[in-house]
Parts: sequence; structure tokens; C-alpha cells
Amino acid sequence: MNTSHTRAKRSFTRRLFLAISLTLMVFALTNNASAQKVYTLSFKNASLETVITSVADKTGYQFVYDAAYAQKFKALTAEISTADINQILNRIFKDQAFTYKVTGKTILLTPAATSAQSFTIHGMVNDATGIYLPGATVRQKGTNKIVNVDRNGHFAITVDEDNSILQFNYIGYEPKEVKYTKSVTASVVVVTLQSTPGILSEVVVTGYQNIAKPYTPAAAVVIDSTVLNSQVNNSLLSALEGRVAGLLYTKNPTGTTADQPVLRGIATISADVQAGPLVVIDGLPTDIALENINPYDVESVTVLKDAAAASIYGARAANGIIVITTKKGKGNLRVTLNSDFFIGTKPNLDAMHYASTSDVIDYEQSVYDRERAKYANTTTMFNAYGDIANGTIKYYSPLYQLNRDLSEGKITSQQFNNTVNQWRGNDYIADYRNNVWQNEFRQRYNLSFSGGNDKQNSYLSFNYDDNRARIKYNQDQNYNLYYKSNFKINKWLSASVGLNGTYNISNTTDIDFNNYTSQARYERITDGNGNLVTSLFANIDDGFTSGGAMNPVVAAKINGTASLKPVSFNILESLQEGLQKQKTLGLRAFANLEAKIYDGLTFGTQVQFETSRAELETYNDVNSYKMRYAFNALAGYTAATNLYASGLPIGGRFYQINQQRQNYTFRNQLNYNKSFHGSDHVVSAIAGFEMRETLLPRALQDLRYGYDPVTLTSTVINSASLSQTGVPSYIYGGNRTLAALSRIQTEEKHRYFSVYSNFNYTYKSKYNLSGSIRIDRADLFGVDPKFKNRPLWSGGFGWNISNEEFMKSVEWVDVLKFRATYGIGGNIDQGSSPYIKALRRNDNLIQNLQYITISAQPNPLLRWEKTATTNLGLDFGVLKNRLRGSIDAYDRYSTDLFSTTDLDPTVGALSRKLNNGALRNQGIEFSLSSDWLHKGDLTLSSTFILGFNKNRVKKVNVANSTAGSYVGSPTNYYLENTAFNSLYAYRYGGMVNGYPYILDENGNPSITFDSNGSPVPTSVRSINSIDAIVNMGSLTPTYTGSFSQRVSYKQFDLNLLFVFSGGNKMRKDVINIGSYDVNDLDITQRYVNGITPDQPRLLVDYAVNMENYATTINSQWRNSDVNVVDADYVKLRNISLGYSLPKSFANKIHISAAKLTFQMNNIWYWSAAGDDIDPEVYSLNSATRNLPLPKTYLFGLNLTL
Repeated sequence: MNTSHTRAKRSFTRRLFLAISLTLMVFALTNNASAQKVYTLSFKNASLETVITSVADKTGYQFVYDAAYAQKFKALTAEISTADINQILNRIFKDQAFTYKVTGKTILLTPAATSAQSFTIHGMVNDATGIYLPGATVRQKGTNKIVNVDRNGHFAITVDEDNSILQFNYIGYEPKEVKYTKSVTASVVVVTLQSTPGILSEVVVTGYQNIAKPYTPAAAVVIDSTVLNSQVNNSLLSALEGRVAGLLYTKNPTGTTADQPVLRGIATISADVQAGPLVVIDGLPTDIALENINPYDVESVTVLKDAAAASIYGARAANGIIVITTKKGKGNLRVTLNSDFFIGTKPNLDAMHYASTSDVIDYEQSVYDRERAKYANTTTMFNAYGDIANGTIKYYSPLYQLNRDLSEGKITSQQFNNTVNQWRGNDYIADYRNNVWQNEFRQRYNLSFSGGNDKQNSYLSFNYDDNRARIKYNQDQNYNLYYKSNFKINKWLSASVGLNGTYNISNTTDIDFNNYTSQARYERITDGNGNLVTSLFANIDDGFTSGGAMNPVVAAKINGTASLKPVSFNILESLQEGLQKQKTLGLRAFANLEAKIYDGLTFGTQVQFETSRAELETYNDVNSYKMRYAFNALAGYTAATNLYASGLPIGGRFYQINQQRQNYTFRNQLNYNKSFHGSDHVVSAIAGFEMRETLLPRALQDLRYGYDPVTLTSTVINSASLSQTGVPSYIYGGNRTLAALSRIQTEEKHRYFSVYSNFNYTYKSKYNLSGSIRIDRADLFGVDPKFKNRPLWSGGFGWNISNEEFMKSVEWVDVLKFRATYGIGGNIDQGSSPYIKALRRNDNLIQNLQYITISAQPNPLLRWEKTATTNLGLDFGVLKNRLRGSIDAYDRYSTDLFSTTDLDPTVGALSRKLNNGALRNQGIEFSLSSDWLHKGDLTLSSTFILGFNKNRVKKVNVANSTAGSYVGSPTNYYLENTAFNSLYAYRYGGMVNGYPYILDENGNPSITFDSNGSPVPTSVRSINSIDAIVNMGSLTPTYTGSFSQRVSYKQFDLNLLFVFSGGNKMRKDVINIGSYDVNDLDITQRYVNGITPDQPRLLVDYAVNMENYATTINSQWRNSDVNVVDADYVKLRNISLGYSLPKSFANKIHISAAKLTFQMNNIWYWSAAGDDIDPEVYSLNSATRNLPLPKTYLFGLNLTL
């Protein structure tokens, strides 16, 4: 039992209980304090505006009134003490020409008398959570009278007749019509609009400020928690899929790393520069990855696409910004419980197109027969595979050994055939799937508490996530604690504090044991009775020594020598050996303070500290497979004593590494928000400075041999000698070495200082102007002063066309807005420096002296990568916002990109990375949503998203390389005026007698054939000229999109999400004709159709004199244009069905709400490539299949108490 882990869990539970208890006490105290509603106020010759501001700040009540009333207000001088709100209002408005009405926390002021012919309706417009919707339109139906809701959510409209109908519209919300009579003039009407599924576009949260959509020309998409949680999501990263036009997920085909989001194309060509969007949480940038953020803590996500909002982040804005706003407490204490269960099926291996075991045996026998024919006898052949202390040992299979035993008379032909026939019924891959794999099972629980009032609010959540992965013994456990509290200290000062803590425990099996093709296809893991079947050896070495391979004869001798360690193997016995155990603790603490300085002017300061610590350890027991293998590799033999002695001490191997990371951000900022003449002029501006530091301390590593986990002792070894000189090896001959720790340790620290400003102006809710500027200083910049203060800036213009007078008669148009922005953002290569970078070393064993190696030459002209973005957009909503969407066109031109550049050799290098590349991305994006049926309890709504992107490398200053470089490494080799990450292919010439050939730059074939159609061996040529290859198109999709459908009926809610991608190219999966190691389904054709002239022949069927050229022919064939196909696909990513308990039933069981959800992921796909190829998990350039995405079934329960 792991007592330390148990103690840690108990300690964590106690701390969680204490945090919850303290939070609940705060809720109780603040709710109790809000019941004391007496106030003291003092006025001297105060204007109406001063009086209202003082009362609002003191009491929390909000006023709704006409700005013209200020001229009729008599200056007030009064001392009011220990009075409630009604007493205060009576004193203030005594002898004034106004009356008042208190509704909830809102006070309506009206003139003492109103016109008998018309009346004024005062009101507020907000969403379901109480957030104001500034810019919403209020129209008297059938007339041209229209007003806009102001920044505080208020409106006042004068109508001409009783029973008037007002129409309320706001993009992203369902329109609403309400009939009013004169009786409403004595109160404030509150209109609540419901958000529509799909794209929400109300308040743009930039991280530095919040701006209502009508007041900014920025290209931004806002997605609220309702949309994010409409389905059960694996993570916040998956929740965003299909929600934002232009957001592409770059998947790792092997599934070993998380998806990487890319917005509007790649803006850099260096692998050392961040290509994904910057993540911002509650206004401050963070290094936390999207997949590690608890989606249940998120209130909304804002994706900033253009420079109007994103450039305020300066040198990290080139790739776009994802701004996350977390939840905060509100109202009475609210407890929410989410419980989710995920079941992932085992991948379908049929899609891998493996040949059957029987065909693999037949093919391998053909290979054996071909190889045997090259030697005079079997003994000579197998001597070439080496033996103990005799030649280089090379691997050969059990079938080869069976043939050897037959040739040497150890078995009869009958025994040979019986064994082979028995093997035909085996399937190691199926055994591995059945015994090593398991259905993935994940359980996630989220408990949250929220509540508060106008003085204080708090939000606390605890999340536990346990994921049992597909391979046995692989498991992740995640604990997440999030706390945030906001305080209104007094009428001019407010603050917020918070803490986010994460703790992860993971176990991962040795990567060498995760490969189900490491043993022969006809071997077994278990027999028919479930008993383990032990193989003589496995084709897996130890990975610690420079030993070598193994073959059956060597393994048999080792297993029969008492002084050596047996190398027999069964995956189920070894799977738990060498587990990689990792513990990661992450903390993010933040605090904000905001002070009101003057009317509309505030000062804010923010600080954030992030730290993480990871502890990783791996232990290989003394009797584990790899330690046995390593022991033998370093074992020496003394003939005189007939003794074996290993250079490796008896015991296990223990490796440990501790890594840390620390970041801090400090920001001071002035904010100005003011409306003039009602809402005719709305100004929003900020100015501030920001300091950041990132620190990566040295990693602490420890490697021990002869380790005993009970006594915690180990044996001291001469690691320098063992790693450099080694010891004599009896098995492999000569000296063999033992891997040691790296002698290089680095510590990396970067500091940044920035000043910035942003300005937004709106006139009569019609015209928007915006601008921003930022100057960044950093220790990364070059020494040239002109690069140190390069400003990054933006400007924008917006026109709310639907608010124009000439549009008021066009009632079917609810929203129509034109946007135009231009700005410059940046990016940086953290690995570059204006100074020389060198490593001090002391691993010279001969002289034992310290010395320095230069790792990077200085770059005095180092500067930001720069991306200039132009964006034109149009937002629209018609037919009472039943049909709504946006269209954007953009141009992103990136210059000063870090790219390899040829240099004058006299400077000491032939080439190096400099700010010398250029890249252009251009695209169009469409977003369209419609509530096309709303009848009774039935609602049907759809959202369609489509984004096109075209990129071109505009500048490269390096000499052209060989054709093979562009074919094999398209992200490292590129040509001007072509797409970055292009697929290059040789021009296919044809095929003669099963030998394919390509054409060179002059159209000549790469192989010459004689008159009989046989290839002339010496004529086979490598094609190196780049004029001989063809650019087939981009490997990166040029268009992506999604279609989501929602069907809601009473308590049932059905959601479907289709995603699609295409416009790019990929290579087909064709059989390897240059290697004997083949297990593809295509080898079956050899035994069905034989050798045909129009099909490429396998290496086993090559003429002997052509064998040495097979690798060249295979590479040219696989990478020729005839094997390039479209990579388009469409997927039904998920389908979910939710059921919400009726409110009446929920009340009976004393809960506020409950919802059950069932969901299926990765249900169906179509691929243009066909042949069971899924481009998402396929290596497009190397044409390699990877495991298909498994179907996943999810069950979710949401309870609100």
C-alpha cells in the first residue's frame, strides 16, 4: 500500500473541507450583512448626477431616468443619517418635479406629469444570467421609432398609443415582442432575452477590457457556457471544436500528444516559435494548455481573430487569442454536481489492413527461400547472423529458426509442417488486443458552490478526473480546485482574489511494450486455456546499453547458462516493468484591485503567479526483462575461471527527474468608460504597463544502478568510464557502454516590460472607431536600438448600418454591421539571443578539463516576428434574428520570420536562423445560424461554419536543396510562392514488368530497361533536381467547417455535430516494395494473382541484381504523383441526447434542476481517399496508417441543488 499517497489524499481532503467550510461561512456572513439596509449620506449643492452616483455607490441601487431631467433638478443640500432607501428617496425628491418607483434594486424616475397622448416606457434589457445587453434595439412595432439600450442596460422609448408592442432584438439572442399599456409608466420593465444556440456575439472580452459587440469593430467570437456544455466534452479544447470558423485542430496522427489549435493558418515557419493562439484566463496570459482547464469552471470563451483586439497583446498576438472568463458567484447559494462517465472501445484493427497470419507466414517463407539461395548451405547463411562472441549478432525470426532446425535435422518435415500449420491459427496482434488492451474508462466529478450579493460573491469548485487508458496499467488521476471571490470594499474600491490548483498522478507503461508488432505475428501471448505462453526472447533490447540484437540461437544459449540472466519474454509479465510514474502540481494565484478615481475613470492593478512542479520516476526491477538484458550485455567471461561477471551491479535501475516552472505577471492599468449626451457618444479607453517573468530552473536528475527500493540504497558506479569506455562483453564482443545522465544543465529566465493603450469610440450606436498601440521590451531583443521599441498597433472602423434612420423601415433586418480593421501583432523565438550562447562542459575524460561548446551564435538584429492583419467583416441578423451570421475576409502578412538563411562562410557559419522569412495567409470565413422552426414545444436550429485559408511562402533566402528534402521534410524545406507544408511528388513515368519508374527534370525515366523489359541495374538513378518534382498542393487543409443541428422537444434535447475538412492532399498507403519486413494486406495479392506486370513487385520477387536498388525504387514509387489523393473528409463527431427533469418533479425531490445526457463520439466518417483511411489519424506525407479513433460512449448527469 502506498502510504504516502494515502496521506496526501487525506491531507488534500482535509484542506478541501476547510476551504468549502470557509467559503460557506463567507456566504452566510455576506448574506446576513446585506439585510442591514440603513445608510448615511451627505449632500451640499449637489446635482442630480452627483446625487444618483452617491446613492448608487452607497446602496447598490441603480437608477433609470432621462438625462434631460438633470436640468430640472434643484440643487440639493441635505444630511441624511441611518435611513432606509425609501426615507432617502423621500428626502431627496421632496419638492422636486419628479416621482420615483422602486422595483427590486432599480429606481425609476419619471416627471410629475406626462402627456395624455403619449407615454414613455422605461426599462432594462439583460440575458438569462442578468448581464446587461448594451446596444440591443427596442422598436415600436409598425413605426420607425427605435432606440438602443445604453451601456448600463437601460432604455427609454416614447410611444404614441396604448397597447403598443415593443420589439427587442440583439444578435445571438432570440427576438422578443411585448405589449405594454400606460400602466407601465410607473415602473421599470425588465426584458430578458434568451441566447440562441450557436455563435454568441454579445460582450467581447479582450482580457484587458470588456466591450459590447456594437461598440467594437473587432472580429471576435464569443461562446457562452450554455453552448460549451450543450454536449459532454472531454476537455475545453474539444468543446471549442466546430464552434469557431477558421479554428483548425492539428492532430498528432499517432495520438501521443494533444491536438494543437491553429487560428487562420500558420503565421510562422519555425518549429521553435509558438504557432497556436495565446491563452488568457480572466484577463491574464497563462501557459496552461486548453486541455488542462476544467470546462465546468468556464463562463465564456472569446476568440479574438484580428488585430483590433488581439494586438493589445503585442508580441504574442500573431496567432490569435483565446480569452477564457471563469464563473463567479451570484445570487443565493447554489450547489451544482456534474458526474460524467466515458467508455472508449478498443480500436478496430481491420482498418489497419494487416495481412492474415497465414499470408505473413507464406511471405516470410518466400523471403527465407530467397535468402537461403544466396548461400552455399544453411550453416553459412546463419553464420552471417552471428553468435555469442562470434560476429555481429542480428535478429532473425522463429520461422527462420524452424527452417534451420529442419535443415540441421533437429526436426522432420512433418514436424515442420505441423508447427507451421499450428502457427497459422495464431495471431499475436489479436492476442495483444484481447490481453493488453482494455476498454478505456473515464469518470469525472465536478462539485461547485456559488453565491453572493452586491458586496461579495464567491465561486468554489472541485473536480476529480480518473482516466483508465486503453493499455493496461496506464492511468491518469487529476484533481482540480478553483476558487474565486470578488469584494466591493467600499463605494470606490473593489477587489478579487483567486486560486487554481491542479494535481496530477499518472502511470505510463514502457513505450517499447506498447507496440503490438514487436513479436512475430504467429507467436502467442496466451494459449487456448488462458495460460501465459513464454517466448524464447523478444525483438526488444534494453535501451540502456550499447549491447545489440538477439536471435533464437543466442537467446537459447543465454537461457541455458546459469550465470547469465534468461531473456525469455511474455508481454503480460513485463507490462508493469519500468512504469513511468509522474506527479505534477500546478498553482495559479491571482489578485485584482480596482479603484474608482473619477466619474468613468478607474485604476486597476492585477498580479498573477504561476508555478508548477513535476516529479517523474522510472524503476526497473533487478529481475525485469530489460535489466536482465542489460546484465547480459555487460557481462564478461573469464575462461581460466569459467566465470561470468557483469559490469552492471546487482539491483534495479532507478531514474528520477524534478522540473519546475515559475511565471509572474504584474499589470497596472487606467480604464475610462463614459457615455455623453445619453448614449450618443460612448468612449472606452485603457492605458497601462505590464511586467512578466518566466523562469525555468535547472532540472534535477538522478540515475542509480544497483538500486534496492526497500533499503533505498544503490551501488556507486564509475558512470563516466562506463558511458565512454565501457566494459568487455562476452556476448557481443568488444566493449559495450552504459548510458549515463547528460552532463549539461541549463536554466532559462526571460523578462518582459510592456506599455500599451487602447481606445474605442462609438457615435449614436452607429459608428465605431478603435485603436491600440503596444511597445514590448524583452531580454530577447537585439542590441540595435531601432528593434527594441518597435510598436505593435491596430486601428478599426465599424458601422452599425441597421441603426441608421434609413434602415428603420426595413423591419426584417434586425442587425447589419460592417467591420474593418488593420493591425500588427508579433511572435518570438525564445531560443534565439542577441548574445553568444555557449555550454560549459567537464566531460573530457582524458584531461579532465572544462571546456565550452558554442550552441548558438549571437544575433544582434534579433527582433519580433511581425504579422500585419487586415480584416473586413459583416455581421447580420434578419427575420427577427431567426437567421443570423457573419462573413469575414482577412489577409495576414507575416514578415521577419525566423528561417534558415545562407551566410557568408567568413562569419563562421554557412547558415543560421535569422529574421528573414515571409508568409502570407488569406481567407474567408462564414458563420450562419438559424432557428428555422419554433412551434410549441418543438425547436429546430442549425449552425453552419466554414473557413477557407490559403497560405504562401513569400520569402526564402536559402539555396535550393535536393528533391528528396522537399519530398520528405516539407516543413523544413519550402519554396517561394508555394504553400507552407506542401506535398511534393516525383512525376510517375510508368511500370515495366512490375518495376515502377519516375521521370527526371527532362522527362527521362529513372530506370533503363533492356529489350526484354528487364531493368538494367546500373541505370537506376536518384533524382535530385527540384525541377523533377511537382507541388501537388498543401498537406494542411485549406478549408474546415462544421454543421451542428439541435432538435429540442419539451424536456428532450438532441444535438449533432458534423465536422469536415479538405482542400489538401495526401499520399496513398501503398505496400513497401523496398523491404522484406512487410505485413500489409497487399501481400495477399501475390498469392492470389501472382506476379503481374501492372502491379509493383515485392522485394522478394526482384531480380537478384536489382535488390540493392530496391530502396531507391521504393522511395520514388511511394512518393510519386500517381499515389497522391485528396484528403477531404466528413465526420459525425458526436451525437447527444439530453433529458431535463420537469420543474415540477424536480421541486418534489427538492432540487432546482437535473439533466441526463447520453452521447456517442466518432460515430461515422467519409474520406475521399477511401480504403479505410481516416486522414485525422493518418500520416499524410509518409503515408502511414495509425490506430483509428475509437468510438466513445458518454453518460452525463447534472444536478443543481
